Amino acid sequence: MSASSQQALDTRLERALRETRVPGLILAVAQPGKPPLARGYGLQDGKPIAPTLPAMLCSLCKPLTAQAFLVLVQEGKLRLSDPAAQWLPCDPRITLLHLLTHRSGLPAKFPEGLRAPTEAERVKQALTEPLLFAPGASFLYSNVGYQSLGRILESVTGQRPDKFIQTRLLDPLGIKSYFVATYLSPAEQKRYDSGMSPLLTPQHFDKETGAHTPVRDRFTSLAHEAVGSADTCGAGCMSAPDFLKLLLSVTPAQRQLIRRNAQESYGLGWMLRDGGLAHTGTGSGETHYALTRESGMSYVCFIPSSNDDACEKLLSAVQSAVKYGV
Repeated sequence: MSASSQQALDTRLERALRETRVPGLILAVAQPGKPPLARGYGLQDGKPIAPTLPAMLCSLCKPLTAQAFLVLVQEGKLRLSDPAAQWLPCDPRITLLHLLTHRSGLPAKFPEGLRAPTEAERVKQALTEPLLFAPGASFLYSNVGYQSLGRILESVTGQRPDKFIQTRLLDPLGIKSYFVATYLSPAEQKRYDSGMSPLLTPQHFDKETGAHTPVRDRFTSLAHEAVGSADTCGAGCMSAPDFLKLLLSVTPAQRQLIRRNAQESYGLGWMLRDGGLAHTGTGSGETHYALTRESGMSYVCFIPSSNDDACEKLLSAVQSAVKYGV
């Protein structure tokens, strides 16, 4: 991107931040034939937001998990038609494809207050709940389904999911910023929550006051549910420049497989939208969006805010800026 284009991008996004009153954002973008660009905007704890700050990915973890399964499918170690009951105590009709495309019939979330010593035990307890519909009959976005995939990945590879993802997916791409919040020690979690360790801090938006407040218990509250809680559906963390590398690594063959198996505009960990493969990620204080197109145009945006309306306007400004190359 030329210096003039970068200045135009900065001007547009800084104006959008002022208009939406969102604390900041991180954008990493790649245009065909141009070097990738990463920019941070706004302030955090009185300091400029660095573009390399890792953020909790929230549901951007799902494409990461799905890509791990695509590796195993392409290597012939798994088939999408394999029943999940080979590894989990679940309905024998549920297949890997059902889990990857949110058509398993499993509930969207874990039962309120469900805790266990390990995430494997927590998933096992959740699987005792009755299915909401017959596998394949409908679509319901399910964190339980993606946490079930994590336990299958663990059984098939003999490794903790984040370890397999790091060694097989991320190390070849030179990605070093990835970690899972709920596998950290309690002391490490508190350091990130307090702002002592580098992280794009989530910001809760209060509709009554219009103010943003840092969320200081994000890691520790998730970890209370189980060791490894949400490891393959939401608790992974990574920097935007590194997630951009992941977007650019999706092969034409993988894109074809994803599209061929898509239902309800969701295929194997990716949403089919905006002319490419995309995904959102939202939590108690963050709103993220990632998109990759076959042309090579790809970007990821991290926004530390739970203000849905403002984030929608900000993402629209980002999309417009990226679309027109400024």
